Amino acid sequence: MIRYFQDGCKPEGRLSLGLEVEHFLTHPDGAPAAFAEVQALLESLQQAGDQPILQDGEKMGVRSDAYLLTLEPAAQLEISILPQAGVGALMAVYEGFAARLNRAARPLGLRVWTLGYHPTRRAESLPLIPKKRYEVMDRYLQKRGRHGTQMMRGTASTQVSVDYFSEQDFVRKYRVACLIAPLLALLTDNAPIYEAQPNRSACVRTTIWNDVDPDRCGIPPMLMDADFGFEAYADYVLQKPLVVSRRGHRTEGVGRKSAFEVYPSALQREEIEQILSMFFFDVRLKNYIEIRVADSMPAGYIAGYAEVIKAIFSSPAAQESILRHYAGATVGSIEAAKLGVCCHGYQAQIYGHPVADEIAWLMAQAKSRISTPEARRRLEPLAALAAQKKTIREAIAL
Repeated sequence: MIRYFQDGCKPEGRLSLGLEVEHFLTHPDGAPAAFAEVQALLESLQQAGDQPILQDGEKMGVRSDAYLLTLEPAAQLEISILPQAGVGALMAVYEGFAARLNRAARPLGLRVWTLGYHPTRRAESLPLIPKKRYEVMDRYLQKRGRHGTQMMRGTASTQVSVDYFSEQDFVRKYRVACLIAPLLALLTDNAPIYEAQPNRSACVRTTIWNDVDPDRCGIPPMLMDADFGFEAYADYVLQKPLVVSRRGHRTEGVGRKSAFEVYPSALQREEIEQILSMFFFDVRLKNYIEIRVADSMPAGYIAGYAEVIKAIFSSPAAQESILRHYAGATVGSIEAAKLGVCCHGYQAQIYGHPVADEIAWLMAQAKSRISTPEARRRLEPLAALAAQKKTIREAIAL
């Protein structure tokens, strides 16, 4: 696994970004789309040259040259866009897809939502799609925390991934991403509905993830250790319960057995990727760094969020500034900051300071490193909300 991480190091130079966005699908009356209807939607979205993704005997997605379409546990539709050199290119792919998605959904009587939580139903009423991985996870996570059902069925996210150029570069970027995770969660808070009721609480997704499974969620406990790096990350995920294994086309529940117990021989690439996919830290290491704290949100806000990520993670100076600014922070203080924004929103105190001041400082760090008019234009809607101390949840009209 360490070699896998080492092979993920990209040549020093321009940062590339990946993007994942999850979407809810309902009928106009609020009824969730059935699995068969979502499969029909996938069929409509498949273009010449695309390949179907088949799992457990069912069509579960589409693979194209620019992105993957896959289904989350309760039929949330996710697009995973392959790395692009800039936010403009990333958004061109996403906006083109989103337009096709809405056109394809209408004849099927479906509405597309980009929200952090399901807009019309309680999570427990949403059925899982027939995928063995999700069935096993569902049973396991119900015994590990209070919110496994809500996480799997009721949430949707926006995830931006960034390159790393060396192990040292990974450590710096990963720590920075974890330190600013509470700020990013509040900046992208977008759950106006929670369990089919109007919601006025901040950062619902973060609250949910805080009580799913302490083995595989939140902030890795070794984050600030002096020897944190590829080996420490690999040791952690290989020793914790794996829950689900996959060999070839066969998926099995393995409960609390570790990867060391399940895979006694040398790991193949597919097995490594399966292991890593079973850990849901706020920031996840694959052969890139995946920042997972943002809610699903409309395209205009995604663009601004991606510009913030690009500005910070393409600048070693910005990253060093953040590390100095939060010098002395611990895993405990990061978790306390997350709890603070969940409980108090823009009134929270985090790392000993008002969160509004910290978001303003972070946005200033990003703005000072954005030079093109197009990038500044993309940032503006999100920056304007931050200046008003408002969340996306408070700004959008359903």
